[in-house]
Amino acid sequence: MTSYKTVLKSVLRRLAVGVAILLIAWVLLGFSGRYLALGDSAAVIRPQVGAFLIPWAALLWVMKARRFAFASLAAATLAIGSVAPGFFANVGKRCIDDCLTIYQKNLLSQAWPRHQLADDIIASGAEIVTLQEVSSHNRHYMVNIYEHYGFSVICKFRPGQDVAVLTSLPVVEGSEFCLPGTGLAGVQVQLPNGKSAWALSIHFPWPFPFDQYDQSQMIANKIAGLEGPKLIGGDFNMVPWGGSMHRIKEASGTRYLGAYRNTYALGSRWLPLHIDNILVPEHSTGRARLRPNAGSDHRGILARFTLP
Repeated sequence: MTSYKTVLKSVLRRLAVGVAILLIAWVLLGFSGRYLALGDSAAVIRPQVGAFLIPWAALLWVMKARRFAFASLAAATLAIGSVAPGFFANVGKRCIDDCLTIYQKNLLSQAWPRHQLADDIIASGAEIVTLQEVSSHNRHYMVNIYEHYGFSVICKFRPGQDVAVLTSLPVVEGSEFCLPGTGLAGVQVQLPNGKSAWALSIHFPWPFPFDQYDQSQMIANKIAGLEGPKLIGGDFNMVPWGGSMHRIKEASGTRYLGAYRNTYALGSRWLPLHIDNILVPEHSTGRARLRPNAGSDHRGILARFTLP
């Protein structure tokens, strides 16, 4: 009987160590999104895997696998510590003077009539609106928003899922563009202070095994070649700590406003999917707040800020 218990303990210990190795490998893979497409898929739940490693480390300690317990705690600290500051970030200073307002929204191509959403966007006073999943369906039910904004550029992406930028600001003539097949629309706008900036709308596909890695590279290359500050709204289908997001931030010289929070219907308190974002130039000050789903599976984001 003693021999049987010893064998069983040994088998369980090896299984526990094997699981720990897999979880630690997942955490490390989640940092490789800049170089490996699979890395961003792992990044989505990297914090949750890190959190799970904490009780797993306690189990390994009890099972006298002390080195693997320490390794698990180290991986957990790395996974959670690398994203925690974003969840507890300051909400930012309220913008008072010389403010710009952007409203970002994935419309959901076949959602119910959304007069309420169009009214909310117009009432927000946003000078720039970035939209994804623009379809003939929701364009029909939001016709007033296209009439309200003096300029719009709508770019073909996937069937019924175009991307768009709407603005009430003067635009630089001939600056509007579409990057075919990538989910990027843009136009250069003239700001009230006499300067100009690029207003960009982005829609990424999901990460690996889908095409986010390649598309993010093409979009980053295009954005890096645009001169002047960039104002970006998008459904990135990627959490802020993913490699694709770092690629866009570095190419555009932008940052997030406020803390990470869940913006997608499939996310939750335990799996926050902050995949809709507004990016503004570094050193901008202001706030971003969530808006209702309004028939979509994504929350809207409204940002009000001052450029540096």
